[in-house]
Amino acid sequence: MEMTTQAGCAWLCGMNARRAFSVAIFARRKSGVDAGKVLLIRHKRLQTWLPVGGELESGETPLEAARRELREETGLEGDFLVVGDAVDGQPAGLMAYEEHDAGSKGLHLNFCFVADVDDVPLAKCDEYDDFRFVDVSDLARIDCPLNVRQLATRALVAGGHPLVGVARAWLKAFNDRDLDGLLALYADDATHISPKLRDRRPETGGAITGVAAMRVWWQDAFDRLPDLRYEERRITAAGRSVFLEYARVVPGEPELLVAERYDVDDAGRICRSHVFHG
Repeated sequence: MEMTTQAGCAWLCGMNARRAFSVAIFARRKSGVDAGKVLLIRHKRLQTWLPVGGELESGETPLEAARRELREETGLEGDFLVVGDAVDGQPAGLMAYEEHDAGSKGLHLNFCFVADVDDVPLAKCDEYDDFRFVDVSDLARIDCPLNVRQLATRALVAGGHPLVGVARAWLKAFNDRDLDGLLALYADDATHISPKLRDRRPETGGAITGVAAMRVWWQDAFDRLPDLRYEERRITAAGRSVFLEYARVVPGEPELLVAERYDVDDAGRICRSHVFHG
């Protein structure tokens, strides 16, 4: 399965280059240590991280091809369930359609599926030399095409708005005290705005810019409040923004209702976060 950006599609179409229907399958673990994560493989020839997949064979529907490719490349049988925003007649598991330049293979007209798989070992395949199950914070740290990152993020939330996955990855990284994972969600020049910043560090005016400054801020919070936890209440996403409502829970202190807005750039990273206290 080869996926790249849209670059080159225009001249391919103009020259009537080869076109082929293809499928990509984002396999999501149902249980085990990787529960909820999706599978990416490192393609041997391209040396980048991609989903499993391939071209449709004669007479196949996209769903039939997706089941076959998943089985041939991993040995896994997938549960292809109807995604939450599916229209009547949409194949089970189909979450997106996109077109990409596959180099010498021409233009791929690609059907993208999500499938739930059991926690069993993968069978070996000559297509790839490594594999891993990833969440949103992992996606921010691996070398893969932008459309793969976007589609994998969508698969993590079963076809729903992909930025829901960004908010949940932020919450998990914070509660796990995974500072590197937390900062990997941000663009290098991102801005963070918070009333707590204004109170504790008045010289900032309540805003800091850059992951280095954020690292210092959150490390201080982890050190001062080792029992601090954020508990999800509601997530609302639209366009390039997502709102996370959560309860700030610290033993011995009143529970505080907090809302945080994340604006996400074209690369899928947070470029601005803004905290509001209830």
